[in-house]
Amino acid sequence: MRFYTVSPLIARETAPSVEIGGYLLPKVYGSNEHGTWVWLAPGVLAKDPKNFSEPEKFKPQRFQPENDEERKRPPYAPIPFGIGPRACMGQRFALQEIKLSVIYLYRKYTLKPLELEYGRVLNYKHGVKLRATRREQN
Repeated sequence: MRFYTVSPLIARETAPSVEIGGYLLPKVYGSNEHGTWVWLAPGVLAKDPKNFSEPEKFKPQRFQPENDEERKRPPYAPIPFGIGPRACMGQRFALQEIKLSVIYLYRKYTLKPLELEYGRVLNYKHGVKLRATRREQN
């Protein structure tokens, strides 16, 4: 979800004047009585090396609460579903769907890693590559 975000851009309009990174974004912009538009690219945030060491690598352990990287990262660095009251309303559904898909696969197939690497911890040698063998029906 960090690599392939649901929406490539998120747009918000400032309600009060706000300062971000030393720039003042006024509530009223020019002759327009509306706030300043702020565009956010979650996919760019997700690949920012300031927030994710080796951002192009798939490292699920980086999101574990006891991981140092996770504790130091700003809370809104990974936002695959957006944030706030206008976040994707399908977020819970999507996460539930992923879990159900994995359960379905485990019920129908036996999954075994192709190659493991033994170091300080057991790890996959060339990423997560699995062999799926169909389970016998009872």
